[in-house]
Amino acid sequence: MLFNSLSFLFHFLLFYTIYYFVSYRIRKYLLLAFGIYFYSKWNVNATILLLLSVAFNYSLARFLSQLSGKKRKVLFVFAIFTNLFYLGAFKYFIFVWELFSDLRIGFGFPGLTWKPEILLPIGISFYTFHNISYLIEVYDERILPCKSFFTFAIYDLFFPLLLLGPIERPGNLIPQIESEQTITKEKVWNGISLFIWGVFIKSTIADPFSRYVEIHSPNFDSLEPGILWIVAPVIAFQVYADFFGYSLCAMGLAEMMGFQLMNNFKRPFFASNPSLFWSKWHISLSTWLRDYVYIKLGGNRHGFFRENINLMVVWFLAGIWHGAGYGFLIWGVYLGLCLVFYRSLKHYGFVKESNHIQFILGIFLTFYSFSLGLLLFRIQSPMETKLILENLSHLPNVSSIPIMVLLTIIPLLAFDLWQEWKDTDRPNFFISSKPFSFLIMFFFLFLWFSLFSPFGKQDFFYFQF
Repeated sequence: MLFNSLSFLFHFLLFYTIYYFVSYRIRKYLLLAFGIYFYSKWNVNATILLLLSVAFNYSLARFLSQLSGKKRKVLFVFAIFTNLFYLGAFKYFIFVWELFSDLRIGFGFPGLTWKPEILLPIGISFYTFHNISYLIEVYDERILPCKSFFTFAIYDLFFPLLLLGPIERPGNLIPQIESEQTITKEKVWNGISLFIWGVFIKSTIADPFSRYVEIHSPNFDSLEPGILWIVAPVIAFQVYADFFGYSLCAMGLAEMMGFQLMNNFKRPFFASNPSLFWSKWHISLSTWLRDYVYIKLGGNRHGFFRENINLMVVWFLAGIWHGAGYGFLIWGVYLGLCLVFYRSLKHYGFVKESNHIQFILGIFLTFYSFSLGLLLFRIQSPMETKLILENLSHLPNVSSIPIMVLLTIIPLLAFDLWQEWKDTDRPNFFISSKPFSFLIMFFFLFLWFSLFSPFGKQDFFYFQF
């Protein structure tokens, strides 16, 4: 069930009508039941795998709290390794198999003709990282393990963030599950506004843009010279509207139910450097990698050279996390190099934050470096990197610039600019005093685009991760 579908809307309204009027104790069982049902609509077998993961991690965390010394450390390592193996088996085994086949061909041996078929559960990267953060927090004694299996199961099966995150921290979500949810008029209206805006930008920006991207970047060797300079920023806005749209929907649904999820995006396209960009884009993943990988590796405590090595390791892992393929590996290395390059310029005094010209130029360069990096997602083999570079070696034809695309992104940019001016920590429409005027405006906007847009619905971009 897509958030931007009548099927989901019908099921959620039925669920929410019951949820709103029952006690918070019954709400827990409703949340768990709806989470299982929601995920099962995608694949029943994947739901069984998820429930086994829930039981496994709940039990291990309980055992961890009862052990000490070497036994505790061994069990913790086993728990983390098992989760990573679980993720790797379903997500990376086929890629490793294909890589091994390519290596055989490279050394003059015949490639492997048989290819295994393995189910890839939707959202496996998100809920696996969910579980790893829970185990780390329990091991470091920052939180106590859940006494109730139902509480932990809801944490893992909380349907707004089950498929695409954000990767919510256990210290934030679990206490909210254990306590009574207070549903106020303000939370309901804020939740509705976030959900509507999320569906709106997904349906009216991300979906049409994905059609444009599919037309202009299927085969890199047959494209108009220089067209990728135009396609790249369209991809950036497509991914942003898609993933930001999902995150807004998740935040809105949670707020309507009395929960508050972390904000996953904070106007990233206004960032003036790569470091700032990654503190505003996919915040739950960036902070996860910072806290559980970068800092564990030593962070910036062992000198500038070691700090940059740690960054490269983090972003190599970030590339692998996004997907199993050559493009994702190259993308991770590319992002790491962008960060190292910027931090080196800053370290040696070439960047001055107070310089307004550098600030404006920094926004443009940061956006374009990220946009060009997204082209790497579509690489199927290392040789396609050369084709991308050859295309970018030409200047684009001005007549190829899609004017409708530029006009379409205006509402999204206007919203982000408004939030930047208000300096909000979370997306906010400030509608608690005048909700009906907002909803009427959105109803007509959404109805217009829904009726007259020639594009059909698309899966959310991050489902592949």
